[in-house]
Amino acid sequence: MEKKFTEKESLELITKMINNSKRNVSENAGGPSLIWGYATVVTSLLVYLGCLFFYSPQIMYLWCLLPIIGGVGMLILNKREKPVLVKTYFDRVINAIWIVFGVLGFSISISAFIFPIPILFIIAIVMTAGTTLTGLVSDFKPYVIMGFIGMALSFLCLAFTGVESILIFAGIFVVAMIIPGHMANSATRSELKARPETAK
Repeated sequence: MEKKFTEKESLELITKMINNSKRNVSENAGGPSLIWGYATVVTSLLVYLGCLFFYSPQIMYLWCLLPIIGGVGMLILNKREKPVLVKTYFDRVINAIWIVFGVLGFSISISAFIFPIPILFIIAIVMTAGTTLTGLVSDFKPYVIMGFIGMALSFLCLAFTGVESILIFAGIFVVAMIIPGHMANSATRSELKARPETAK
């Protein structure tokens, strides 16, 4: 026989599920944010040094290292992370956001080898917008604040078109992904220590 919930119990259950889902998002967002943030910074610095000392058009193919470094990092992370037992609406929303933004970013990157477009600006603003949306959905303010700051800084990639724009691009990912990623991991560690079940 199925248990019938009162209106109060139903609201409490919904609130609990929403809070658990938001917690799942904030706990699982730090790792990917750090992996893709560091992968972007490392790749950007390699491209910058290549342009500075050994400039040739072929140097730009070093950008292909980014999905390789990030992909390997994600494989390692997925093996180490505890799986989320219950996927809720918020989890699906976050996954959908990054699937769309990831495919969009990859498609734009490929097109940059064919068409002359401001690739650094477009990728920066797309990825920082994804970070901002993640923060808004998970209600994690550092992602929202740093995401908006990253979006504003993205326009510097239009103001500076020389090799220095690569350093600006790397800096944007430090601001919008690496810093809030470390903050998310720090908040997760603090919360895990504070949970009663972890104290047993």
